Amino acid sequence: MQELDKAKGKRVEELLGVLWAYRTTKHILTSGTPFLLAYGIYAIVLVNVYVRTLRTEEIYWDHNAAQLRLAQDQSEERRQQALIRIVAYQQQINATHHKKVKAYKFQFGDLVLKRVIQSTKEKNVRKLEPNWEDPYTVVARGDNGSYTLAD
Repeated sequence: MQELDKAKGKRVEELLGVLWAYRTTKHILTSGTPFLLAYGIYAIVLVNVYVRTLRTEEIYWDHNAAQLRLAQDQSEERRQQALIRIVAYQQQINATHHKKVKAYKFQFGDLVLKRVIQSTKEKNVRKLEPNWEDPYTVVARGDNGSYTLAD
């Protein structure tokens, strides 16, 4: 706990490193990094810039500029492919959700139980108390699938 207290003021200092790590980490859903989707190229870590490597030492600037333009041209296509994958994933999640959900249509006068939401529970309610309130009567049905209840 003392370590957490010491680190409280350093959150802002660590934020840039955390953001850089997030932006340069490959995401499964988009099959690329956010940096790649934004700029069309992979990010080079500063250590690779200062330490001589084959990637940074053998740069031909004219060829590099042409490759950057090509990468920027292809970045829009990458973004579109990532968007298609995201939409397909969301549709798959929705289909899975709708398989498991049963839609109930209540009629006027039906008795229903109302679920007690965590935020509306009384403070001294114990864990094993009922999660449902007394039966209510359905008075009206809304257009969006909501119901008006009466005691």
